[in-house]
Amino acid sequence: MSLNSTQKYAIEFINGPCLILAGAGSGKTKVIINKIIYLINYCRLNPSNIIAITFTNKAAHEIKIRLSKYLSVLKIKKMIISTFHSLGLEIIKKEIHSLKFNPNFSLFDEKDQLILLKKIVDKKTKKNTKLLKKLIFMISFWKNKFLTPLQVELSAESELEKNFSFFYKKYNIYLRESNILDFDDLICIPTLLLKNNKIIQDRWQKKIFHMLVDEYQDTNNSQYEFIKTLTNINSNFTLVGDDDQSIYSWRGAKPQNLFLLKKDFPNLEIIKMEQNYRSYGRILKAANKLIANNLHYFEKKLFSNLKYGNKIKVLIGKDEENEAEKIANKIIEQCSKNKIKYKDYAILYRGNYQSQILEKILLKNNIPYNISNNSSFFSRPEIKDLISYLRLIINPNDNYAFSRILNTPQRQIGLKTLNKLEVFATEKNISLFESINNVKIKEILKEKTILKIKKFISWIKKTIKLAYFNPHNILDTIINDIKYELWLNKISKDPKKAQKSINNIYTLSSWVKDMLSGNKFEKPMTLLQIITKMTLRDILEKQKKVDEIVNQVQLMTLHSSKGLEFSSVFIVGMSEGILPNIKSIYDDNIEEERRLAYVGMTRAKKQLFFTYCQNRYKYGQKLQMVPSRFLFELPQEDLQWNQEEIYCDNLYKKIIK
Repeated sequence: MSLNSTQKYAIEFINGPCLILAGAGSGKTKVIINKIIYLINYCRLNPSNIIAITFTNKAAHEIKIRLSKYLSVLKIKKMIISTFHSLGLEIIKKEIHSLKFNPNFSLFDEKDQLILLKKIVDKKTKKNTKLLKKLIFMISFWKNKFLTPLQVELSAESELEKNFSFFYKKYNIYLRESNILDFDDLICIPTLLLKNNKIIQDRWQKKIFHMLVDEYQDTNNSQYEFIKTLTNINSNFTLVGDDDQSIYSWRGAKPQNLFLLKKDFPNLEIIKMEQNYRSYGRILKAANKLIANNLHYFEKKLFSNLKYGNKIKVLIGKDEENEAEKIANKIIEQCSKNKIKYKDYAILYRGNYQSQILEKILLKNNIPYNISNNSSFFSRPEIKDLISYLRLIINPNDNYAFSRILNTPQRQIGLKTLNKLEVFATEKNISLFESINNVKIKEILKEKTILKIKKFISWIKKTIKLAYFNPHNILDTIINDIKYELWLNKISKDPKKAQKSINNIYTLSSWVKDMLSGNKFEKPMTLLQIITKMTLRDILEKQKKVDEIVNQVQLMTLHSSKGLEFSSVFIVGMSEGILPNIKSIYDDNIEEERRLAYVGMTRAKKQLFFTYCQNRYKYGQKLQMVPSRFLFELPQEDLQWNQEEIYCDNLYKKIIK
């Protein structure tokens, strides 16, 4: 691989803490790959003493694939290449004896949290979806600040804070009693363990000779503390990030973590990778000028040795449909004249709601497209059902899984029965699975109901044995035993939807078999590891792989576009209230919106278009739109506006005052 002098220096810097400020398109993945190879082949580090952390399973897999061209499969398998949460999970499993957990714990995702909280909150909170989501956010916030329910309770001032602290306490008790961890626990628990247990901390710090972290600007408070506790002894690490691409504050990401590094590690080496290998010069000039309006902890300026390129076009529609028509016409014109492929175009927008009219117009013009959204395979009801069956087989004390599948498919065991069982189990401090065999269960349930539940539990016990001897066919066995196909047909009003659900369950079964068998890069997994991986995948992987699509225009949010590149990019809806969005204007969070626009711009290799419309319709009302302030922060000499519809700078400033 050819490397420039800065990339080469970044790769060969191995002693001490290192922050690589990698601008968009500057080859950060290339540097990470080469640094791992350098550490193993030239520095003779044992691969088992190197750890690489990414934010998605997809990114971790890409690193493994690219390393396979230069390193043996055995060396790659020895390394830990994983997400933050997968690494946290690995530490929890290795140190389980110190944590007083049962090894067969289950994982909770956000939907599981919502269902549980609806059970433990008061009626007023239960009916308020916004309040419930706020409670989930606050629980995550407290955990990432390492605050216990007691600490939150003692600092609570308002009535709402007191109620939330009470629910937080009940929530934590439920998780511990059911042997369940939520997503935040996977970082918080190992971090606290390492901080509070010097022997365990020393063991892990000695194991890690060098740590590499990708997308460091997206780390939150707990992830930063996690890194510090793992690297403190020798401080040999390489963190790769770009504060200009920090666009996940709503997820807890703190670009300030880049600044904290210099304070916590005074001998930090800062390397700026500013040469962009993706975009034409004009696009980079505009992106640099836009992002210069933000405050910076570290200054950097991208440059390119590629050609300067054509002017950036600003297309202005009379309304949303006309805006979409202008995009479609431009794509048709260029594809027919220049023989450009549809897959070379990406249409990026701030919110998913903007895609509806775009789809309508693209369909009308026979332009093939793929739309990327956040509908996860693992969040589908039929998949959640079957994973709950597997969860209960792995961990019979998983109360959440038990509650979900006890009457799915129907076994004539109603909600009232389940509620009685839950109250009884809580009072006796036992799991739902254990409660049915308690001698006093006859005092609350009828004999007929007890027999139904015992029949279900007897089948679960039999299935646990089958899973031990023949895990490969366990899902097929479950599907047949509970007559799940019949159930899906029965509850679905649409035969096509039912068939889609049936296809999904056999896809899941196929995936389980593949993971149990293993492949060239992955060792065969146990059923427990598979269930854990699937729950993590549901939480982490919300984005469809773009490279699976053949020749289609790509539609996606600006957030989803991060890490991708396209020959031509349209950024739509460049209006005040859309980009920047209305919430950011009210909350004075314009800098993150500017970073979002910057991310979108730096996806473009050759052509960049901005579009907006003069009027939009909302709830039947016609609204006059104001062009985005970001358009006026760009170098005007590099823009080509629709001549008859140019808004002057003074008029814009007058409108937004």
